[in-house]
Amino acid sequence: MNKKELKEIIKEDKAYYFDKGLKRVYRFFTHNPLYQRGRYIIICRKIGYYSLHQKSILGKILLAFYSRKKNILGEKIHIELGPNIFGRRLRIYHNDIVVNVGAIVGDDCELYGNNCIGNRGSNFPPTDAPILGNGVSLGVGANIIGKVHIAHNIKISSMSLVNKDLTEENALYGGVPAKLIKR
Repeated sequence: MNKKELKEIIKEDKAYYFDKGLKRVYRFFTHNPLYQRGRYIIICRKIGYYSLHQKSILGKILLAFYSRKKNILGEKIHIELGPNIFGRRLRIYHNDIVVNVGAIVGDDCELYGNNCIGNRGSNFPPTDAPILGNGVSLGVGANIIGKVHIAHNIKISSMSLVNKDLTEENALYGGVPAKLIKR
């Protein structure tokens, strides 16, 4: 990723998370959760960029600065994401989200809150984490555990647990463990 692509991606994030005009000013001064989640996502994108381009001393300083800022803001809003794990136009609607560092989240994904996307525990390497395709939507309380692959455009209903591969695209899954509900 170069600096031009980073600016374009951040512009897409700002278009969703930050409204124009008085609404933006209101959200800034009231510490609106949507505004805070947008700041968090943009900081994660900058960390991802500087972690790839940290050859200069300024790059290392900016990486340390944005990492600290991300940790402080993430602790306040209860979101824990890694820097290079999610694609473009990630939508986070509510807080309490944990995504493993080894996970890969595709473009246009939606997380509705209280989600965990992680490996099976501390005894497993971080690379044993889920891989989500483009357009995946996780309902409130939906969790994905283990080294599983989720196909494109899958919706996972609320309070579901995914612990195996979901290969059928354009489908709705739900339950514990998740099963196909509707194509």
